[in-house]
Amino acid sequence: MTDVTIDQDLLKQIAARLELRDPNQQAIESVAAMTSMHYDVDGKEGPFECIVDSATGVGKTYVMAGLIDYFAGLETPARNFLLLAPGRTIRDKSVKNFTPGNSKSLTAAMKAAPYVVTKDNFKQSSTLTAMKDPSRTKLYIFTVQALTQKDEKSGGRETHEYQETLSGSFYEFLANLNDLVVLADEHHCYRGKAFARTINELHPELVVGLTATPAPADGDMVVYRYPLARAITDRLVKTPVLVARKDDRIDDHTKLLDGVTLLRYKERLAHARCDEEGIPRINPVMLVIAQDTSEADRYRDMLDSEAFDGGAWVGRTLVVHSNLTGDEKENALAALDEVEDPNSPVRIIISVGMLKEGWDVKNVYVIASMRVSVSTVLTEQTLGRGMRLPFGQYTGIEMLDTLEVLAHERYEALLAKRHALNERFIDHAVLAELRRTAEGKLIARKRVIEEDADIFPADGQGDEPPTVPTGELTNTGGDSARSEAPKGGLADIEDTLAKAKAAAAETESKPRKHYPVIGRTQIAIPYTTKVASKVAVSLNQIHDEQPFIALGRALTTEADTELRRTLLKPDETGTIRGVQAEGTVRALALDIPLESSRDALLKAIMRVPKVRPDAGEVRAAQRLVNLVIDGMGDAAQEHLSAFGERAVRRLGSLVTEQLKVVASNDVVFSDEVQFAPLAKERVSTREHLDGHSEPHSKAIAFDGWKKCLYKYAWFDTSPEYKAAQALDDAPNVIVWARLHINDLPITWTQEGRTYNPDLVAIEEIDGQRTSWLIETKMNKEATAEDVRQKMKAAKTWANTVNNSGMVDGRWHYILLTEDDVNDAGLDWDQMKAFGTR
Repeated sequence: MTDVTIDQDLLKQIAARLELRDPNQQAIESVAAMTSMHYDVDGKEGPFECIVDSATGVGKTYVMAGLIDYFAGLETPARNFLLLAPGRTIRDKSVKNFTPGNSKSLTAAMKAAPYVVTKDNFKQSSTLTAMKDPSRTKLYIFTVQALTQKDEKSGGRETHEYQETLSGSFYEFLANLNDLVVLADEHHCYRGKAFARTINELHPELVVGLTATPAPADGDMVVYRYPLARAITDRLVKTPVLVARKDDRIDDHTKLLDGVTLLRYKERLAHARCDEEGIPRINPVMLVIAQDTSEADRYRDMLDSEAFDGGAWVGRTLVVHSNLTGDEKENALAALDEVEDPNSPVRIIISVGMLKEGWDVKNVYVIASMRVSVSTVLTEQTLGRGMRLPFGQYTGIEMLDTLEVLAHERYEALLAKRHALNERFIDHAVLAELRRTAEGKLIARKRVIEEDADIFPADGQGDEPPTVPTGELTNTGGDSARSEAPKGGLADIEDTLAKAKAAAAETESKPRKHYPVIGRTQIAIPYTTKVASKVAVSLNQIHDEQPFIALGRALTTEADTELRRTLLKPDETGTIRGVQAEGTVRALALDIPLESSRDALLKAIMRVPKVRPDAGEVRAAQRLVNLVIDGMGDAAQEHLSAFGERAVRRLGSLVTEQLKVVASNDVVFSDEVQFAPLAKERVSTREHLDGHSEPHSKAIAFDGWKKCLYKYAWFDTSPEYKAAQALDDAPNVIVWARLHINDLPITWTQEGRTYNPDLVAIEEIDGQRTSWLIETKMNKEATAEDVRQKMKAAKTWANTVNNSGMVDGRWHYILLTEDDVNDAGLDWDQMKAFGTR
C-alpha cells in the first residue's frame, strides 16, 4: 500500500491548456485523488466507479476532456476511453466536441489528441489500425443502447456481431482492453440492469459518471459536487430572475408579448456589446415551455401571425416536440442545432419536452412558462437550458447576465412561495481533500460543505457566496469583484421591461467612435509569429537574469589571482603537512582584450545543443554574456584574462541547464518582427464620463486622461483601472493605452491560442525609452497555471522583440496583482517595484 499519488504538474498543465474553470479543475483533481485512493491506498480491485455532479452550464465536457488528458498523460497511461451517451443528441454533440476542426471541438487544447471511433467508422481499416496501436489514445463514442442492446434499431447488432479483422465482435474487443476508462455522460439516464451488466462485462478500470442530477441512490458514488446555487453565486452561469405580473393580465397573448418585448431589448444590448468587442453577433432567443403539442402549435400560430406585434416574429419561430416526423422533424432539429449561428433566423423556440440533455446553446435569455408551474421550470434540466454565459463571463450589463423566467403565476403567488422555491437550491458541495494520517500516510477523503444561498430574495438582493474552506487539493473560483453583480430574485414584469428599455436606450443613444488623439506619441506595436515546431528552443525563453549575474560574481570570487604560498612541515607525529605561508605571490595574468573574452563566451553559448545560429539568437546570447560580465564588475577583463576557460565552461553549462527546464510545449517566436501603429478604431456604447476620479465600473468609458493614446478608455477590472490612473500620473510615462482584442495578440500555446495583455505604456528616462506590457490580475487569479503560462509566453515574446535588432529601447512584461496595485497607491514606480517581471 502506498500514498495517494497525483501528478499535480500534469493537472496544472491541463488546467492551463484547457483554461479550466476552478470547479472543473477541482472535479478532475477529485477523480484523480479518489481513483488513486481506491487502487494505491486501499488496494481494491477494479473498476472504481464514481460520479461528478456539476451544475448545468459549468462545463462537464471540459471535465471529460481533462480526464482524458490526465489519464492518458500519466507515466503508465490509459489509451482507451469510452464515452457513453444516453441518446443520439448527446452522442453527436460529443463527436463534435472531440473532432478536430469542428467549431465546438476542444481537441486543439488537448495533448492526448484522441482518435474518435464511432458507429460510422469503427469498421474502417484506418480506424482498426488506430484501435490496435498501443501508443495512440482512442475515444470511443457510442450510445449506451448500442452496447447494452443487440437489435438493429439500437445499433447494437453491429457492435455485437463477429468481425474477422478483430477476431471477435467490437463489444468483445472493448471488453478485452486492460486500460478502459468509461465516461458516462448524463449518468442519471441509465441505471438499469442492462447498463450494470455492460459495465460488468467490459471490465473497465474506471467509470466516471457525469451529471447535474444524479439519482439519490447514487449519492455515495459522488466524489465531486458543484451545485447550481454555487454556480450562480460564483457567476459561472446567468443569474435567474423570476418575472411575473402584479395585475390580472395573464392571458397567452400578453405573456408572449412581454417575452418578445424583453427579448427585443436584450437583442439590442447584445448586438451593441458584440459590435464593440468585434465579435460575431449573439442573438438572444426565448424558450417557450408548452404543456402539450397542440398548445405548442397554437403558440406558434399566434407568434407567426401579422396580428402579433406587427408581424415582427413571422418566420422566426421553431417548434420542437415529439409529434414531428420525417423531414419536418429533421429540419427542426437542424434549425435547432444552428440556433447559435449569427445567421439563424430563429428567435423563439417552442418546446414540450424534447429540449433537455444535450442541447447546450448559450443564447437563451428568456424562458416563458405558459401553463407549467414555475416550480417545474426550476428543475435543473429545464432551467439549465438558459443558464450558460454567451460571452463566457459576466459582462457587467445586468440584462446580459440574467435569465428571465416569465412565470405562469402572478407576482403575489410567487412571493408567497418564495421560501419553497429557495429550498430547491439548498444543497451541498462535495470535493476531495488530501490529508495526512497520524502515521504520516497521504490519503484522500470526501468533504461535504452545506450550501444555503438565497437565490430568490423578495427584494432582489441575493446572498454573497458562502465561504468554502480549502484544503491541500483545491481552491475556490469565482470573481472577487462583486459590486456589479446582477440582482436575482422576484421581479415585476413592468419594472423589468422599464429597466431593459432604459438600458437599451442608453446603449443606442450613445454609440461613440474613438481614434488616437492627434499630437499624442504613437505606439508602434511589434508583431511576430510563433515558430511552428514543438521541439524548437530559444535563448529568448531564458527569462531569469539573476543566475547569469550570480555566475559573474562567482567567477570574480574564484578568479583570485593571488597564489597563496604553502610551506611543507612535519607535525608532531612526523607527518608532512602543508601550512599556509604569510606571504603571497601575484599570479601572472594575461592581458586579453575584453572583447576577445566576450567573443569566447558568446561562442560557448552558441555551441550549446539546440541553440539555432540565427541572428536573433546571437543577440539573445549577447544579452546573457553581458549579464555575466556585468556581474564581474570593473575587473571583468582581468578576471576573464586569467580564468577565461573556466568562465566559458561554466557559462555553457548554465545555459544548457536553463534550456533543460524549458517545457517542450512552451512557445518560441520568430525573430522576424513587423511593426504597426496602434491606431484601431474604438467603438463603445457605454456611458461616457468626463474625468476618471469615479470608482471603477465596467459600464463607463472614462475621459480626462493626459497621456492615454485615446480620449476615452474603459476597463474590465478595478486593478486595471487603477494601473491606468498611475500611468497617467507618472512623470516619465509619455503615452499609454488599454489594449483591446487583437491589438497585441501573444500566442501562448502550441495550438495557437492567443491573449492580449491589459495595458501598454512607454516611458522615457534619461533619453532611454522602455515599453511595458502590463497584465493585472485579482490576487487569487495570479497564481493560476494559465496566467503563469501566459506570463512565460509574454516574457519570451519581449526577449524575442528586444533581440530582433529592430526596436528602439526595450520591451518588458510585468504582472500586477490586486495587492500590488492597491499597496502602490497609484504610484507607477512603486507598482514596478511590487510587480512580477
